[in-house]
Amino acid sequence: MMKRIALLILLTSIHLITRAQGSMVTGVITDNRGVPIVGPTICQVNTSNCTIADRNGTFTLQLRDEGDKSLKIECLGFKTVVVGLDESTVYPLKITITPMYLTEDLLKEEDNNNSSGDIMSLSSFNFHGIFTDFSRFGNAIGTYNTNLMKYFALVGPEIGVSVSGIYTGLGLGLGYNYKDKYDTLVVDLNTSEYYIDFGYSIIHSARIRLTPLVSVRWLRFRLQNYSDERKISLNQYLEERDLDLRFNQAVAVAGINLDYLVYTDTHGVGDYWSLGLFGGYAVKLNSKPWVYSRGNRIMTDDQIILKHFTFGLSATFYVTGTK
Repeated sequence: MMKRIALLILLTSIHLITRAQGSMVTGVITDNRGVPIVGPTICQVNTSNCTIADRNGTFTLQLRDEGDKSLKIECLGFKTVVVGLDESTVYPLKITITPMYLTEDLLKEEDNNNSSGDIMSLSSFNFHGIFTDFSRFGNAIGTYNTNLMKYFALVGPEIGVSVSGIYTGLGLGLGYNYKDKYDTLVVDLNTSEYYIDFGYSIIHSARIRLTPLVSVRWLRFRLQNYSDERKISLNQYLEERDLDLRFNQAVAVAGINLDYLVYTDTHGVGDYWSLGLFGGYAVKLNSKPWVYSRGNRIMTDDQIILKHFTFGLSATFYVTGTK
């Protein structure tokens, strides 16, 4: 009989102690990037009942009945967070605290840009500069022609898509028309290119994106020589024969693209602009150019000398979505 009474007293005491202590709360604290934060203070509101998160951002706190059913999380350099608790609260708590320097707009931009599920379609207007040297063709086509072919400057559109930081783009470049006169001859040069880009963004912050790029480019040169007279005789035309050569050179370029992101009011859909600067190293894929003239393949042992440094500028508009 005495044993039963003692057991009853013991069980009642345990119940009263547990009730006095309140419920046990567990959780983990991370920043807006999902990185655990070491050392935040977690306190039951309106009490001195506090604990500190460990190096993994985790904590355990026994609530007191006399305090509010809510927690206040404080950490130096971060915004204070208050979390309410009720019967529907699921443990462990997942609590996110954000740095004080992050405004709501910057936080939204960073969330849009750093999401691993981002799919971004983009359209851009690019300028590319490549330096070439046709001096080895001087004896065959004349230095008055090769002097116009010292560099390759093009502008044009590019469209692409980026999935989780992996980028692929297709582009077209058009060179402006070089035209000059040599004696009674018009020297006319047109340039163009087609290219495909591959890259991966290794840095993607709210304002800066750094992307190593590899591209394959098809450079095209069309060189024409013809008389500057509006009317010539048939015999003169047959004797002089206009020059119409089309040089084709494939190159590979590896480099770094640095973008500065510019945001506008887009009602939260995450669209934005960027201004980019590219620097790269170019190498030829075919040692001798492919040369054609009005259906004929022109055979030559001469080569285009390619300057290895290349550069580019871009203005790009991004439209973001989520998988």
